[in-house]
Amino acid sequence: MAYYRSNSGAIALIKILFTMNKLYKTTQSMFLAWVILLAFGTSAHAQEPQWKLSLEKGVEWTKYTPNKILLVGSSDWGLHGVDANTGKLLWSNEDLYNSAKSLKGPDGKKLGYTADLIQVLEDPNHAKISDFALVKYTDNVMVKNFVVINIRTGEVVINPKMAGMPVVKVIGPEVATFNYDGSGYIQELKGILLTASFVDMYQAGKPYTQITKFIDLESGKVAWESDQFSSIFLPIVTSDNHLLFIGEKTSAKIDAKTGKPFWTFEVADKKNNFEAFDANIRLTEGYFYQKKGNQGVVSAVELGSGKVLWEKPLSTKDAPMLKAENFGVIVSDEKNFTLMEAESGNTKWTAKKLSGIVVDLGRDRGIAVGEKGKYLTVLDKNSGAEKWSQKIKGIQIDQMTGAGIMYQDEEGSIGLIDFDGNLKWGNKDMIKGPGVLRAKSALDSEVFYADGKVFHVNLVTGEKKEIIGKVDFNEKETPDNLEYTGANFILSSSQNMLGFDESGRVQFQQHWASPKISLAGRIALRTMQVAMVAMAAANAYAEGASTGMMGYQSMASRQYGIQREFFEDMSGAFGQAANQRFKASKSRGVYNFILTDVGEGVGLVKVDKVSGKEVGKIVLNDKEPVYDSDPENGMIFYKPSKKEVFGYTF
Repeated sequence: MAYYRSNSGAIALIKILFTMNKLYKTTQSMFLAWVILLAFGTSAHAQEPQWKLSLEKGVEWTKYTPNKILLVGSSDWGLHGVDANTGKLLWSNEDLYNSAKSLKGPDGKKLGYTADLIQVLEDPNHAKISDFALVKYTDNVMVKNFVVINIRTGEVVINPKMAGMPVVKVIGPEVATFNYDGSGYIQELKGILLTASFVDMYQAGKPYTQITKFIDLESGKVAWESDQFSSIFLPIVTSDNHLLFIGEKTSAKIDAKTGKPFWTFEVADKKNNFEAFDANIRLTEGYFYQKKGNQGVVSAVELGSGKVLWEKPLSTKDAPMLKAENFGVIVSDEKNFTLMEAESGNTKWTAKKLSGIVVDLGRDRGIAVGEKGKYLTVLDKNSGAEKWSQKIKGIQIDQMTGAGIMYQDEEGSIGLIDFDGNLKWGNKDMIKGPGVLRAKSALDSEVFYADGKVFHVNLVTGEKKEIIGKVDFNEKETPDNLEYTGANFILSSSQNMLGFDESGRVQFQQHWASPKISLAGRIALRTMQVAMVAMAAANAYAEGASTGMMGYQSMASRQYGIQREFFEDMSGAFGQAANQRFKASKSRGVYNFILTDVGEGVGLVKVDKVSGKEVGKIVLNDKEPVYDSDPENGMIFYKPSKKEVFGYTF
């Protein structure tokens, strides 16, 4: 987490990390972080901290980790590990972020510390995994780094150079070669994958070279390696716990224990690459597009055996988008929108030119296509004929429900279209945006706050019910956070909290007055927690619309299909997996921390979210108290000066 200061009172929020590695065996790794900006004056005496840490260089960034290590980034781009209970400095490493000094943002300005620079690993079934973290960053041009560290000792466990990946020098320092998006931690296998593909300019004939190494996380030792395949994005873990690699020239299913291929599928012409790929939701068939001779070809491959099921020519100038479904593959290029049958590859139909995210609605409901932020069009999957279309400005598919397609319009309002194209709730009946807040307690229901009201939506039936008619917060504050704690819902602003259950029964409503300072100094201080199981909520469209290399839509982007199957069959393996994901996450984020007058001066109160009761308070004598916290027990890591961090327990 980065520390920020501002006299304008802006709140810096760091998003919860979310990882989804498999469809049917899903594990969430989540943690919460807080970045607070405050400005006030007080003459009270600060309470003595439990511990104090001083660094010679300035403290720029902190991150609390599940194993009670506080990571501290210093102004010289060093990284330090601190025992969060005692404040003891465990280790320092000044080399991990050296190349990050050169990172620049879209505006060309240098970047400071961000939450993305380091990912602490988590596994609810293996606590020791959180002893490790990935340092990974790139500017997508010259700078890239990949390091695994033990955050208890500061030891570098592995990096591409240590693993023996080829080292090259073009401009600047020597860099070990690795595919940035294809290298990372594979949670199901408890290992690190390093993979590379490149033209070896130093060898006679300049051959295309592939290298892949699988490294045991705890030991840092290479378990297996191969020069037969590579991957341009992190390999997919299959249902039998092996690995599906999709490379530029070679795709393969690999034995995860030995690294031996079960099968490989190569490009027909080595001078060309696979330019597009997608797989159906059950990972039974994959579809590849490549240039072969002077024409394009789409090939269907059985992913269990590697058998080529069919191959069909495709006349197109540019690489098409492929969207695989169980009944076939949709091919969208600059001219046509075509369905190839799953069994034969024969063209079943060609529709008018469409563009946008493609969603199978299941059963005989059709195929939905979001077009250019103006239309939502549904085609008959058997004929390609238009079944219905809705014109709505700025329309984006939000998520699939059992009753239809939830969407957002240009104002951020939420509506629902049923599977026949009728507005189940739209226009005046929409959940009005902007500023809609939402939280899920389960995959079949969601709670929304909008325009001063709270709604409950049954995602199976589409029923929308107003459960709280008017929310009034003191100091004329507007709620800016809604979360599900595992026991209740909390609607909050900087100085107000409202707790209620799924029926809308208010359990408590509390207000803590802002310190008696100028309006400019009333800066929010509180915990931000995102709904724990919002698998495909507000950002589902963005995930779905974004495509990776070769046009492949990542597994996270396939939430529509997952949701559709969930609502078609509320029981079964996926429903069980979804429940496990939720139960593994609900223990986090127990407290809110609120700036107010605590009697002895201006400070913080610690509030239990479930009961709404104060369970602690602390006085901080600082014009700009900046800190983050341990989301499990509420310990405060406070920065009283540029070079210090204090630890408080209260």
